[in-house]
Amino acid sequence: MMSDTKDVCACPSSLAMASVPMQEWCEPYDFETALTEGTIFPCLNLEFYDAENIKSSLKTKFSALDKKESDRETLMSEISTISFAINDLTLYLDTHPTCPNGLPLFKELLKKRLDLLAEYAKKYNPLTQISMITGTPETNEYGWGEGPMPWEGGSI
Repeated sequence: MMSDTKDVCACPSSLAMASVPMQEWCEPYDFETALTEGTIFPCLNLEFYDAENIKSSLKTKFSALDKKESDRETLMSEISTISFAINDLTLYLDTHPTCPNGLPLFKELLKKRLDLLAEYAKKYNPLTQISMITGTPETNEYGWGEGPMPWEGGSI
């Protein structure tokens, strides 16, 4: 009978140890810049290679749209920008839950996002279930699905 030695690893149990420094607070980018850079924290924005003349397509001009559509898309862009900042800040706060800078900013951004969602719901249609209440509290019908969906041109 043959022994099954090919299934047994002769490698040491620990091949390597990684050391990752703990992120420290740094003053965040303005949130439009953060969206184009992919992080709200400049100290995390490390260049891996130098790319010249790359322009972001995230900042869209709405000149071809009529005024109402342009205003709607601009508001949607603001909501997206603040939502991105909240998501990035959430990752930071997962490892720094008592940060005296991060927690107040998180609360401020959440309020701003709720206000923007309410404004959008009042002017156009609810984007989330909660904006049905904050944006159109006088409604008597479930209307979250009202209005164009993103794939129907309802957002950028």
